[in-house]
Amino acid sequence: MSSKQGQPKISVIIPVLHLRRPSNPKRFFMPQYSIIEVLNDLKKQKNENLSLEIIVICNGQQEELTQLIRTQTVIDKYVLNSINVGVARSWNMGAQLAEGEALCFLNDDVSVGPGSLRTLYDQLFSSEPIAQVGPKGAIWKGAQHDRFVGVERVEDADAIAGYCFMLKTEPFRRLGGFDVAYSPAGFEEIDFSFTLRKAGYRCLVVPHLNIHHYHHHGVSAYKTQINYLSTSIDTETLHQRNKKYFCNKWGLVDVD
Repeated sequence: MSSKQGQPKISVIIPVLHLRRPSNPKRFFMPQYSIIEVLNDLKKQKNENLSLEIIVICNGQQEELTQLIRTQTVIDKYVLNSINVGVARSWNMGAQLAEGEALCFLNDDVSVGPGSLRTLYDQLFSSEPIAQVGPKGAIWKGAQHDRFVGVERVEDADAIAGYCFMLKTEPFRRLGGFDVAYSPAGFEEIDFSFTLRKAGYRCLVVPHLNIHHYHHHGVSAYKTQINYLSTSIDTETLHQRNKKYFCNKWGLVDVD
């Protein structure tokens, strides 16, 4: 289970589209977090004697962004895509490059405080049936979460939130990775939690971690257009499309 010299080996996979995300016009006053701050957080984690490899999947074409990725020494591996391939494909690409025994999928708008990744790693490998952990998760009813769990203690969840979660590499690869039918984004992380639980694994929420998601400027926070592959879709249509696919795949009834 352990890497060389007894240190954990975690592959952190970060898809990125913008150097700094476009501001949500309705939440312009809310603070933002960027790939620059995320990499600084992870550099500190490496300095904690935590064995990490950092993998960035770049779907954007801004010169400042691609230059940053090429020159940041904290990044161990990267992919520069010529188009936006979406979240599920980006995560799968990162996992294919990964050499860690754990895969940590991290948004580029999440702050990661000291000790957080080690705590997630230790919880992940505390029991054989556990395959996924994260700082937030929920019990689901139909195609939406019914209630959050793991607020005060470690608890099982139906699904772990997608902004930060960690998986054991072996079951991830054996179960085939993320379903790209959800591209460009939405429900792919929920879908994989369902896949893990169907295979007999547990998904756990680990509370009180120094991890914060600056979600107000994410594409799911407001209506906008997303360009990906050779097409385009607005976030509202995308949500309804992916929710329908999710329900059909898992035999669920939409409770809306």
